[in-house]
Amino acid sequence: MQSYWHAIQAFSPSLSRFILSSALVTTVAFGLWAVLQNLFLLRLGYDVRFIGIVLGLGQLAWAVAALPAGMISSRVGLRNGYILGLGLFAAGIALTLLVEALPLTLWPTWIIGSQVIVTTGVAFMTVNIAPYLMAVTDEAERRHAFAIFQAAIPATAFLGSVMAGLLPGFFATQMGLSLDMPAPYRLALWLGPILCVLSIWPLCGADPGRIRVAAETTASQAPAPLPLLFFYGAVIFFQAVGEGAARSFFNVYLDTGLGVPPDQIGGIMGTAQLLPILVALSLPLILKTLGTGYTLVTAVLGTSLFLLPLAGGAPLWMASMSYMGIIAMTTLTGASRDLLGQELVAARWRTTIQSAVIIGLALGWAAAGVVGGWLIEMAGFGAIWLAGIIGALISAGMLTGYLRARRRVQTLPPTQQIA
Repeated sequence: MQSYWHAIQAFSPSLSRFILSSALVTTVAFGLWAVLQNLFLLRLGYDVRFIGIVLGLGQLAWAVAALPAGMISSRVGLRNGYILGLGLFAAGIALTLLVEALPLTLWPTWIIGSQVIVTTGVAFMTVNIAPYLMAVTDEAERRHAFAIFQAAIPATAFLGSVMAGLLPGFFATQMGLSLDMPAPYRLALWLGPILCVLSIWPLCGADPGRIRVAAETTASQAPAPLPLLFFYGAVIFFQAVGEGAARSFFNVYLDTGLGVPPDQIGGIMGTAQLLPILVALSLPLILKTLGTGYTLVTAVLGTSLFLLPLAGGAPLWMASMSYMGIIAMTTLTGASRDLLGQELVAARWRTTIQSAVIIGLALGWAAAGVVGGWLIEMAGFGAIWLAGIIGALISAGMLTGYLRARRRVQTLPPTQQIA
């Protein structure tokens, strides 16, 4: 704990500002929006299949926007690229909430288009997070910076989830509405764009985070390592299928599968964020013990393990515990996934490999969303959890094979490594 305190005291003002801004955003992204978006769509009269299409097409837009977002951010600065993402994310949420003012026939197109704007904003944010953390930290504080950043996500997600559970009931009571109507959820979700706009303020005085490549070695100036980029993106794709299955449909499962009321859904999804805080704060020790690569393998395997009770039709209390474990593992996954990618390449390719990570992540979530909605209708919720388990196991197997091969190469004499 003392080492954490010293590390936090040594954080640069730019790093502290970035963590504060991100905390406001994750309150929305992993709290309010994560809990209430699907419930809002259900109250508008849409079914699980349509929700899967919305989520899936949004993730495809996230994947398509990731590489251009990385290229633009490399030119304008990582901070400015992140701020652009904040604006798009807030605008997409606001547009979604205006859908009821349109003719009913336009609703599906408007909802999907708004989701595309949301996830394009997410692309600009997510491709810049890891490179910016690398840019404003040195080697000594880097693991603690990633740990504190990851710990802030579940902490703020807990706050946002609790608010998401309470606000619809509050608005319903005050306005004499039913929780089966969309209005209470719409009013609660308007807090999201407000918090996103406020999150821009701390970044105004932060380091712009421009990438410097002039002092790099000749080896680091080589062309982009395309095989590595494609391989790592594929590893993340299969990992994201498991993560996306849980994040996309767990609240729908509670609402339509188990009949849990909104306040309890918010409480369950909020409580699930408590264990990940401890996991994130333990990250430096875990990374030091296992190494970045095997930390990621462990987290992916853990996700598959916690998906098993859901696939077996667990009762509410066990499903809630499983979700808590999944979120804990995805917290560990997020930090090790981003950090490993940054460690695998030279500084000039950091936004590029992060774009590959985001493309894999987005496509995995898209597959979980589009295919998941169809699987749920055809075979029930257990089918999507089982698909998530299979995806996670494939990812862990691919990464383990790569890490072992890489270790064998590193133990060879330098002449054989070059050959």
